[in-house]
Amino acid sequence: MSNRIFIIFVSCAISIQLNAQTEFITENEKDIYWQPNTQIDFSDFQSQNDTSCIKYNNKYGLQMSSSIGFRGIVDIPQRGKKFDKFYLAPVFCKSCSCILSEDSLELKVNRLLFDIAEVYVRNARKELLELHNKMKADNTYTMFFTTVKNKWNEKMRSSFGAVIREVLIEKKDSAYVGWRKTIAELLQQTESYTTRPQDCYRFFLNKPIEKGYVMAKNIADDMRRKEEKK
Repeated sequence: MSNRIFIIFVSCAISIQLNAQTEFITENEKDIYWQPNTQIDFSDFQSQNDTSCIKYNNKYGLQMSSSIGFRGIVDIPQRGKKFDKFYLAPVFCKSCSCILSEDSLELKVNRLLFDIAEVYVRNARKELLELHNKMKADNTYTMFFTTVKNKWNEKMRSSFGAVIREVLIEKKDSAYVGWRKTIAELLQQTESYTTRPQDCYRFFLNKPIEKGYVMAKNIADDMRRKEEKK
C-alpha cells in the first residue's frame, strides 16, 4: 500500500513539473501579449502622461488611446547545422496607453485593433515560414525577417488608421460591425499561424528559449529600401 502511495505521489509531482514547464507568461505589469482568450480592459490603460494624452485625444475627439504593435526577434544557432528561429507577437503596452474616461465603444475598438495586430503577425509568420520551406537555408530569417516584419507592420498601421477614422472619427454606420466581422473571419482562416504562448514568453525572458541559440545581433536590413535606391 505504501509503495502504491509513493508511486502516485511521484506521478503527481512529475505531472506538476511538466505542466509548469509548458506554462509561459504572456502578461506582466508593463505589457500584454496577444492570446486567443486575452482581452484588454479599462484598467490596462495606465499611462501617467496626462498632458500628452489630453492633447492627442482632444485633437481627435477621443477618450482613450492605446499603444498596440508587434515585436519580433531572431535567434541563431551557436554551432552545428541548425536553422535560425524567429519570434513575433502582438503587444499592448499598458504604461503607454492612456484613458481620460471610460468609453465602451472605444474599448471595443482597441480590442479590435489588438486582433488586427494578430492578423498581420500571422501573415508575417506565414510568409517567413513559406520562405524557409522554399529556400531550405539555415539563415532564412536572418536574411528576410526585417523586410517581412516591416511590410506587415506598415499594412497593420494602415488598417489601424482606417478603423479609427471610420468608426470613431467619421462614425460611419455599421463600420465597427463590418470590421469586427472581417477580422473574425481572418482570424479563423489563419488559425494555424496563431501566436503561441512561447512566442510571447521569448520577449519576457529576453534570451533564447532553446539551448544552443543566441540572439542575432545583426540581421539583414529591409531589402525593399535597397530596391528603391536602384
